[in-house]
Amino acid sequence: MRIAPTLAALAAVTFSCPLAAQQIIAATSGLPNPTRVIDFGANLFPNFTPVSTQFPGLTITHAAYFTTGVWNNLVGGFLTNNFSAGLPNTLRVQFASPVTGCSFVYHQISTSQPSTIRVLLQGVPVDSFSGTWNQSQPNNYFGFQNLVFDELQIDFVADFNFDTLAVVDSNAARCVFHNGSLVNPPDFTCATLPVLGTTWQGLIAGNPNTVLTFLAYAPAGLAPPSPLFGGELLIGTTPAPIAWASFGSYAMAIPAGSSWTGTVLTFQGFRVDSIGPTLAFVPLNANDLVLGL
Repeated sequence: MRIAPTLAALAAVTFSCPLAAQQIIAATSGLPNPTRVIDFGANLFPNFTPVSTQFPGLTITHAAYFTTGVWNNLVGGFLTNNFSAGLPNTLRVQFASPVTGCSFVYHQISTSQPSTIRVLLQGVPVDSFSGTWNQSQPNNYFGFQNLVFDELQIDFVADFNFDTLAVVDSNAARCVFHNGSLVNPPDFTCATLPVLGTTWQGLIAGNPNTVLTFLAYAPAGLAPPSPLFGGELLIGTTPAPIAWASFGSYAMAIPAGSSWTGTVLTFQGFRVDSIGPTLAFVPLNANDLVLGL
């Protein structure tokens, strides 16, 4: 069943709030849908070559290149401390244009003091966090999302390893996955990104017992998770969500106008499963559709 074509007009009236800023701290993975990933290759330069503008779109300060094998999320080439750069011990990664998210692998070598990680826009800090981690822990992805910034800084202690820089450009279309406390099945996915002037495709995975699926558009956006039918309701209810029934696939025409860039449309999936003589209503995950290029 095709989602009603009037949804775009409705969304124009009930313009969603911006996505809430989120920090990625000691996670086991980075951004789920980056626009681009800089993995620093392998054997591109001799070990300890100072790095500045060798990677397109980035200006890097206080780093040197090094190539290793695969170890604790380091893959091939990565950045490490350029000891000749002197103090302050701050790794700077400046982006050629503003971004709305980045994640990266970071190994803190010395644990004598905390590292501080911050992002800035035109030289002004917009978010930061600090902590003490180590180079052996497997949960070594860090970053920020749903912010606008043009520079990443890391105040490191003595030395560091830095790899797999994933970035979301500020005008990029994306789907942002949400699943509360993870009790809902993660079965609502974006088959395509919500690119301006295209038709977005969404999917809800069923099982042999599934009799119907629903996709609910929430003008109010996300809400704190609340119990619902053994799972969680993840979306706001004022104004009331608008639901469409289907058998797993959904389509929505995305407006072509550039003024729609950054518009957020929030959906949660639901499924009806036949369990013996009864029907079970199963809440699924939510996705924020961020319209863009």
